[in-house]
Amino acid sequence: MLTAGMLWTEQQAGCGKVIIPLELESSIASFKQRIAACDITWLATNTQLDFLFLIAYSATLFFALRALSDKLSPLAWLTFLPGLFDTIENVLLLKFLYADQAQVTAGVYSIYYWCVRIKFGILIIVLLTLLALVGQWLYRKVKGREA
Repeated sequence: MLTAGMLWTEQQAGCGKVIIPLELESSIASFKQRIAACDITWLATNTQLDFLFLIAYSATLFFALRALSDKLSPLAWLTFLPGLFDTIENVLLLKFLYADQAQVTAGVYSIYYWCVRIKFGILIIVLLTLLALVGQWLYRKVKGREA
């Protein structure tokens, strides 16, 4: 419901579906070009709300891994790293929204660039692990009924 509401308001912001493509921009110039037609206030509000979302998804993934694994694995603690990278990304994103393109150095933008990619990379690993654990859990349930 929240996602649907955010997508609707994203369309109202005048820039279409922009968040994921914006996060994946390769330079500050292409970043600024993408947001040129957008309502900056909407993007800033959306980014501020993402701070709540990152806490929710980190905790959800942690407890899901904890519930599906027999012991507390180091991978469960890994679920908090995407939230950390997302926090850095959000802080930089808010800075970039209001900064002049010339004020953002390539070094600062590269921190943002790699935070986004590392966040998504770890999330993919965690989600694939969760999928494997759900499969294992279902297999044990089916096997238990056959015995």
